[in-house]
Amino acid sequence: MRVPRLRPKTYRAITFASLVSLAAIVVTGALVRLTDSGLGCSDWPRCNDDKIIDVSSTHAAVEQINRLFTGVVSLAVILAVAGSLIRSPRRKDLTWLSLSLVIGVIGQAVVGGIVVLTHLNPIAVQQHFLLSMVILAAAVVLHRRATLLDGASRLARRCAHGTSDRDRYRHHRHRTAQRHAQGRVRTTLRL
Repeated sequence: MRVPRLRPKTYRAITFASLVSLAAIVVTGALVRLTDSGLGCSDWPRCNDDKIIDVSSTHAAVEQINRLFTGVVSLAVILAVAGSLIRSPRRKDLTWLSLSLVIGVIGQAVVGGIVVLTHLNPIAVQQHFLLSMVILAAAVVLHRRATLLDGASRLARRCAHGTSDRDRYRHHRHRTAQRHAQGRVRTTLRL
């Protein structure tokens, strides 16, 4: 069975979706914090002892939205990893960056549980926020790197022009030496 291949343009769209979903969960997390809904659900991973999903109060509803949105984020980062594995050409940097998102989201679930179980301990809340920023930064880097040309494409473009980096550097040194010999290059001392 042949494995489907993903075009770089499609993969960029996937990385953008994961970036947007991670940014959105940071916003919903801020909403939880600003509305004092951090303990809207008294237990973790369930909302309370009786219900998995509880929207009986505004605080519980805000907390539940944030928790349920984690499913969207999880799907987006899993798609980013899967996409990096079937992307053609496959790039290790994109695979490692996308894997870091999955590890970060799992870490967020654990730290989020600790935040609830420690009744919003400020150190745990701070760790939750800092991990969010690290994951968001990784998503930005992933999307940015996914927009860059692949190494093979850059090499092919250079070969089409008949120059390599080494050739360009040699040419630059040669031209500079010629200008020095002709007296066209002045060196000045600036203080």
